[in-house]
Amino acid sequence: MASVTPYFFEEGQEYEFTVISRQSMPPGDDTYFVMDSPFQTRHLLAEKHYIHYKIIPGQKIKCSIDKINCSGKIYLEPRHPAYEVGQEYDFPVKGVREIVNSAGAGELMLVLEDCFKNEVYVNISGRVFAASETVRCRVDRIKKGKLYLTPVDFSRNIPVYETGKYYQFILEGIVTLAEGDEYYVLRDEQGNAHHLRKKYFEHYGFHAGCIVYAQFLSQPAPFRHYLEPLHPEYKTGGTYEFSFAGIESYINERGTETRKPFVRDGSGKEYAVQCADLEKFDIAVGSRIWCRVSSIRMARLALECL
Repeated sequence: MASVTPYFFEEGQEYEFTVISRQSMPPGDDTYFVMDSPFQTRHLLAEKHYIHYKIIPGQKIKCSIDKINCSGKIYLEPRHPAYEVGQEYDFPVKGVREIVNSAGAGELMLVLEDCFKNEVYVNISGRVFAASETVRCRVDRIKKGKLYLTPVDFSRNIPVYETGKYYQFILEGIVTLAEGDEYYVLRDEQGNAHHLRKKYFEHYGFHAGCIVYAQFLSQPAPFRHYLEPLHPEYKTGGTYEFSFAGIESYINERGTETRKPFVRDGSGKEYAVQCADLEKFDIAVGSRIWCRVSSIRMARLALECL
């Protein structure tokens, strides 16, 4: 379900949704909860991430707006039955595990256990860890039911930056902050470390020791996307030529059928295009068309037709 960003939702805010039904949907026949919002919009929530939440049709649940992407798709995160973001809890220690990241460097991960017996990984490389049965951690984020934790005795320096301004960083390397989640480590001119989710920017050509110019989108928060590096090819506000990929039909959050054109860049990546006049796309697939980049977030282009 994708559409232009609905004006009534705000990232980070919580709303009450009603679970209408539980349905299997193609192509993989995964099971989803179909939910209505207080704005009479309909949304899907993948059941597989929330097996332990005991969600059932007819139930009203609180969900925060985790993200609204460039094409308007809304990502919901139900309120966790046991944990709250920003609060501290004691977690049982299951052990310590050595891993090797994608750069070939060894890292040391503390393995904890949540209330559902799920393993939660915390990076303790280069730190002194005193063996104990439990560790007190702050819940910094919950995404797809997965906890992102920081031990409370780890230093937490959150500097203040000017939103919208670009800053210079040196890329130090790669670190694994949660199970399967690698981040680039960026060091600013004051020596503060920042983390940038690696999977979004692997095609940027980053390497240890390189200079990265990035814009602050919002004030720093652990495990959140608040830095947007300069794109190696595109600039916000610039106009570029793309290859027309076709028009797709879908049902938007208001329950109405919508058609949206898609284009491809030179690498084959597809992007949706916001355009009020679809007659502009009455052309053959593969034809060249000019679009304006309205924004870039997590390396994804938001495009407008000209």
